[in-house]
Amino acid sequence: FRAIEFLGRHNIPFVRFWASYFDNRKPYREDPRRYWHNMDLLVAACERARVGLIPTLFWNAWNVPFDFDEFRSAWLDEDSRTRRYAAQYTREFVTRYRNRSIIWAWEFANEDNLAWDLPNAIALLPEGRKDNRNIVRSMAGMVAVRAFAREVRALDRTRPISSGASEVRPAQYRIATMPFKPGEHWGEDTPEQALEATSWTAPAPVDLLSMHHYEAPGGYDPAATRAWLRTAGERARALKRPLFLGEFGILGHWTPTPANFDDAGYRAALSDYFDALCESRAALAAYWAFTADSRQFTGAAAPDYDRFNYVFDLIAAYNRKCAGRFISSR
Repeated sequence: FRAIEFLGRHNIPFVRFWASYFDNRKPYREDPRRYWHNMDLLVAACERARVGLIPTLFWNAWNVPFDFDEFRSAWLDEDSRTRRYAAQYTREFVTRYRNRSIIWAWEFANEDNLAWDLPNAIALLPEGRKDNRNIVRSMAGMVAVRAFAREVRALDRTRPISSGASEVRPAQYRIATMPFKPGEHWGEDTPEQALEATSWTAPAPVDLLSMHHYEAPGGYDPAATRAWLRTAGERARALKRPLFLGEFGILGHWTPTPANFDDAGYRAALSDYFDALCESRAALAAYWAFTADSRQFTGAAAPDYDRFNYVFDLIAAYNRKCAGRFISSR
């Protein structure tokens, strides 16, 4: 809980976190009393620190069926063990914490849309799971997130709901509607097609438009960043959904920061990114990432690794400049 206290001291208003042990459902399934006890401790610690929460209930939604010896297509079947489990966990989680004021919003999964409709999906599946029933289609994605959102909305009529999706692929509409072969060039969607594909990530009653966006260290382009944010905002307005930038930052792979890293250049780029984000008038944004340990990743803030902890000053300045634009849970 030292990490939560650390966030509270730095006046971080909320965190988005995996509310299912990342991709491990055994603690909940094998010892639910202990599981909820631990979750209660986490929520209480956040209340003491005044750190809000956006829980992501199924961080890796496409692996849930494997826990029940089912295929990913089980998300389409409301009588499957996958769907029954998802409904049960959602009801228990939302009912348990819906009256806690630190809950800002509810979220389904993390970037589940990046698996949709891939022509090379079979090749990407691990051995033993190379089955057409494990190929994820956008229709299954929409059904899964809509089922989650309906379950949540029946229990909590006020808080926002997010799918947790990333920005759609530049050819999402094309790969969903055209019979591409593995290795074939996908091309790029028209603006109208891109908007349609984006709408798939936020089916009603989902009422936030979730996107994630990163720039690469050493290649930050202020104009390109503002253009991306402008397009994201235009899609959100067209779909009548507040934009939730659920992850953003400047990072590459999760690898240690190289010895010749340009700290001054990186800080300047990150500062400009925050300025661009404020200019974009996104409703809500979450910097990636805060780690509870001291893994020395580029851009990661942590209690025991302060190389990038100036991000807390950038967040504080952003919150002052953009006061009133956040979505309230009250």
